[in-house]
Amino acid sequence: MDIRLIALDIDDTLVDHSSIIPPRSLAALRRAQAQGVEIVLATGRGYLGTEAIRKQLGEGFHYIICFGGALVADYATGSPRIHRFLTEEDVAACLRIANELDLHVQIYQGDEVIFQRMTPFAEQYCAYQKLPCRADEHLLEHDLSNVPKVLIYAPPEEEEKYKQLVAARLPRHLHALGSKPGFIEIGDVSVTKGSAVAALAKELHIQQAQVSAIGDNTLDQDMIEWAGVGCCVENGKEAVQAAADMVIPAQAEEGVAWFIEQYVLKDQA
Repeated sequence: MDIRLIALDIDDTLVDHSSIIPPRSLAALRRAQAQGVEIVLATGRGYLGTEAIRKQLGEGFHYIICFGGALVADYATGSPRIHRFLTEEDVAACLRIANELDLHVQIYQGDEVIFQRMTPFAEQYCAYQKLPCRADEHLLEHDLSNVPKVLIYAPPEEEEKYKQLVAARLPRHLHALGSKPGFIEIGDVSVTKGSAVAALAKELHIQQAQVSAIGDNTLDQDMIEWAGVGCCVENGKEAVQAAADMVIPAQAEEGVAWFIEQYVLKDQA
């Protein structure tokens, strides 16, 4: 395979809940980059929420896709190359839907997380990603501009049920996708990891066939389908595995390292 760009999901694909890149995977990524392969993180997280991962990867990596494709930024500085945000009307609609279903909902403005009330999920989420956050019980009445995505949290065991309920209430141009258990990510149907990877590959003059994408959940599915070589880790959703060209070992078994060693470094050597 002639792979020149690897688009890589973070959570449950590259790392577990510790946010520490396993040594074998980190070594494989650095070897690939040294051979000229562009490594692009493609995540639902915001820029600040990737800081721990970025520090481990170092300065040889150039681009990061955040908020499920709404922001493509320079890796080191966070300066936006592409940004595509929701309208205020769409954000308000998402907030109302979550309120109707009595689910936690939060928006993002820059790297700040804003929700209507503090919940155990909100407290844990912001502590884990070390993000600035605040509660605003009158959020619907305030500024809802510059929002790349809306996140609704449902009980993980009922995620699919609530995802369908949310999707049925959304305007047609919005979709509800999953990224982690209980996470329902709302964005514009035209704004996806796949569309962001395609735009970046075009800018870098890299052909679709030379792109690989690795992920685990429905937020990753369209970039896996678009890429010349789309991979799903074995711990990924069944639907995403079915859409992939290849199912690789699970995150816990360092599937990212396995793929790079077998299909990127080996062939290039």
